[in-house]
Amino acid sequence: MNESRPYRRPAPKDWWAKAPYRAYTVREMSGLAVAGYGAVLFAGLYSLSQGPESWAAYVRFLQSPVSLLLHAALLAAVLYHVKTWFQILPKTMPKLILGREPVAQRTITRVATIFAGACSLALVLITLGVAR
Repeated sequence: MNESRPYRRPAPKDWWAKAPYRAYTVREMSGLAVAGYGAVLFAGLYSLSQGPESWAAYVRFLQSPVSLLLHAALLAAVLYHVKTWFQILPKTMPKLILGREPVAQRTITRVATIFAGACSLALVLITLGVAR
């Protein structure tokens, strides 16, 4: 054989469904829920641009039991995605050192989660204040 070929380690077709890859696969697939929420918001913007009848139909859809169930599932997936994203944050960033001591990964995760929660709460309060 004259051709040089890189070695390809054999892998089962369901490698993504086995530990330790399963958690990674579920986490990455939960990112689709973020895209789903974006699609719902984009559909709302589009219906708003189409006039009052279209907007009223969109609001009726959002109030339907199917939509409420969909939103509950999307919310659970997005919250899981956010939780796992903040858990891997300290592993993907350069080591943070304060006062000659490295900051614990757990501390970075907690501070980032609290900061994101505070920003989200502020956004909700601003939105509610503007909507009045």
